[in-house]
Amino acid sequence: MARKSYLRDILSVFGSNLSVTISNLAIGVILSRFLGAAGFGLYSSLIVVPVIVIGFTQLGIRRSAIYHIGRKDVDENNLASALILLWFYTSFLSIIICGLVFFFSASQPYDPLLVVLVLLTIPFLLMNLFAGGIFLGKEKILRANIINAGPTLFTLVLTVLFVWLMKLSVLGAFLAIALANFLMFFFVYHTIIGEYRYKITWKYHEPLMKSMVKLGLVNAVAIFVMQLNYRIDVLMLRKLSSLEQVGFYAVAVQIAEQVWHIPYAIETIVLSRSANTNNEIGVTRAVSSIFRVSMLAGILVSVIIFFTAPFLIPLIFGKDYADSVPMIQAIIPGVLILVGFRILNSRLTGKGNPEVAIYTFVPALVINFIANLFLIPKFGGMGAVWATNISYTLGSIAFLLFYSRKIKMPVKEIISFKKSDFFFYRAALFPRSK
Repeated sequence: MARKSYLRDILSVFGSNLSVTISNLAIGVILSRFLGAAGFGLYSSLIVVPVIVIGFTQLGIRRSAIYHIGRKDVDENNLASALILLWFYTSFLSIIICGLVFFFSASQPYDPLLVVLVLLTIPFLLMNLFAGGIFLGKEKILRANIINAGPTLFTLVLTVLFVWLMKLSVLGAFLAIALANFLMFFFVYHTIIGEYRYKITWKYHEPLMKSMVKLGLVNAVAIFVMQLNYRIDVLMLRKLSSLEQVGFYAVAVQIAEQVWHIPYAIETIVLSRSANTNNEIGVTRAVSSIFRVSMLAGILVSVIIFFTAPFLIPLIFGKDYADSVPMIQAIIPGVLILVGFRILNSRLTGKGNPEVAIYTFVPALVINFIANLFLIPKFGGMGAVWATNISYTLGSIAFLLFYSRKIKMPVKEIISFKKSDFFFYRAALFPRSK
């Protein structure tokens, strides 16, 4: 038996996410400066469509793979084969739905070349996503980190080439994304076929595929609801305001959401560990402790962002993006409160209970839509900010109440700090078989 702490895994994933953060920031700076507010708004409104659609059409297969591999209840060769078939189905479904969304965006039609490029990228993006489920299910954190950070690092290099040096504008931005995901596809192929030596068959593994879809579908709905909550503002801004406001808001969200890299790192490990342990009480207590420490760290990062934004945004993105500063400062409370949700939700998802997020965030999504409908026409991007704050806050509070009942732990005990919280990594050790 090998023993491995949450802290080491979390720091490993955090390092990967930090590289993603820096790369995304650099990409955002290049795009905002070379595309301008309107061009960056066009880019943001175009890319948000596949992000939202894939949130549902991937059917939660990644998390199903984590769950099944972690529980060791299926043959991994059969699971890998089932994943390949599901990849074909979900890629086709995603392309069709995204194509229809772009086609019926008649008020402000998209460039057909950009649409085709986005659609062709979807299969590679989905394969990389599914492969991450295999790596995390096997607790191969290093490979999961590579597939997490790789596409973004490649995208940064290619964005410099296509947008900065070759001046290909929005087309160059999407060429960079497409080629980056294509390159990572080869890493996935080498690992799954060459290293793990999975024997892929084209047999229709009906019981396994039904099980994965049945479990994953609830995950998919939960992810889809959350993605809509995160991104519906951009879609509604494009319809109800201007591309410049979309650009300002996109920069504001990109900066404020850096707070989420704390829960991104943690939820990956909690999800993987929850699927691989029978020590439910120990994991629950550790996650509660991690939740409290992470909220404290999130507050610290939020304060830094709040006070540095007025100086850094004009310096990094240019004076044209000064309007993003008040949006960043105003959206921080909503983004911060979602830190706790993401950590606690990863615990329930790892246990096979992703439906709680649906119960709490569908009403929040409705509130978000209604608030945007009234606030965006009058306040533009700032209206979207306040709609986001309202939605995130109500949804997170409701989730905390449901979570408390589900794990049979009082809310007060979940949120109350303890001295031991700051040493949770010493106790949060769980056995793992090699």
